Order: sequence, then C-alpha cells, then structure tokens
Amino acid sequence: MEQCIHLPRLIAHRGAKNRAPENTLAAINEAARCGAVWVELDVQLTKDNVPVLIHDRTLDRTTNGSGAIKSIDSNSLTSLDAGYWFDARYTGEKVPLLLNALDLCRELDLGVNLEIKAYDTSIHNTVLHTLSVVNEFRREFEEKLLFSSFDIEVLSILKNLSPNSPRGLLVDKFHDDLAADLLSCDCFSIHPAISFLKSRATIEKVVSFDVPIIPYTVNDLDTAKRLAELNINTFITDEPKIF
Repeated sequence: MEQCIHLPRLIAHRGAKNRAPENTLAAINEAARCGAVWVELDVQLTKDNVPVLIHDRTLDRTTNGSGAIKSIDSNSLTSLDAGYWFDARYTGEKVPLLLNALDLCRELDLGVNLEIKAYDTSIHNTVLHTLSVVNEFRREFEEKLLFSSFDIEVLSILKNLSPNSPRGLLVDKFHDDLAADLLSCDCFSIHPAISFLKSRATIEKVVSFDVPIIPYTVNDLDTAKRLAELNINTFITDEPKIF
C-alpha cells in the first residue's frame, strides 16, 4: 500500500452543516469561509448512475422531493430544492453532482473526505462511477483525498479498483473483527463515532491498531482538547468556526 495523505486538524462535516444545508455547494463554500481546509461529503448514485452529494437513503429530509435516491434520475434530482428546509435564504439550492462539488473544492483548495454510500444499489457500480468522476481530479487532489465507508465491501472494492486511494473505516460500535476489517481493506485510517471513544479500554484498543484515528462528530473545544491529549489530532466537526 502506498496511501499518502496529509491530514488537517479538522474536517468540516457535510460541509459546514450547522451553517448551511448539508452536502450542498453552499455548505462547501461556508466551510471554507469558516477556515476549514478539508470537507467531508457523502456520495451515492442516482437511478442513471450519476454520483451526487446526499446523505440519506431518501430525498425526504433534505429536499422538497420524496422517495429513494436510487429511484430518481440525476436531471430530476438536481431540479429539486435542497436548501429551503434549512433556511429561507437557501431556497433554490440544489443537490450537487459530485463532479461540480469536486470542481468547487479544487477552486477553494479544499481536501476532501468522501464517504461512499451504497443504499440498496450495486456496490461495485457505486464505487466504479464514483472513481470515474474522482479520477478526473486526481492530480489536483494528490495527498488531499480520503475515501471512507461503514461498508467493508465498499472498501474492499475500492482496494481492488484503486489500491493507492487512501481508505478509512467508519465505525459506530466496537466488535472483535475490527482489526481484521482494517487489515483486509488495507485501511489508512479508522473513523469512530465520538461516543465510541468513552472508555479507556476502547481508546487503548483503537490506538493499538496503529492507524490515524479520525473521530466524528466533535463540536466542542473540551472534547477536542481531550482527544489531543490522547494524540488524536484530526476530527470531523459540524462547527469548523469554533476551532
């Protein structure tokens, strides 16, 4: 494995999701305005296999549409309003194509942690089409692009299709196979939920994996300080402005 990456102190979660509608161009712009140098974004495929930024399995929470992402084509999806629910001043904000989001991140000189989601769709197709877009930007994002997923199969396919792409395993609970999962996918990093890092025994176990630890979601200075004391120096946050 030759996964090379320079991690920042913080990564803005779904853009600056507490300050603009998540996973939109507005959120990416707001993250940069708040001083973030990396953003975390969620990607999944539409019905016509176009990678777009959206977190949920369905449209309902973050757009004026409804139904599964996998059931809507990209033209229909990008005609929806993805901003009105957050604040009236974001009315008309769209669900961005991954292509447009990466183009903006390149313009703003932002690193990207790209979480791949494959809800009820072909995992291989999701990874393949995501890589097809990402590969257009490889040179610009050298050492500033990190993939992540909760799904071991996503990470395994990434390893096979793009072995030099850094991969991070997202985890929300401890299980005995964690070390084996990290090894099998040749992961660069582990991304635990902050609730996962409560007990000393669990923290010591995660540290023993000897990979960068990137917790989510850290939104207060006291928690960030506690992590720094454990030599955990990169974290994902909804509030890049306060750090």
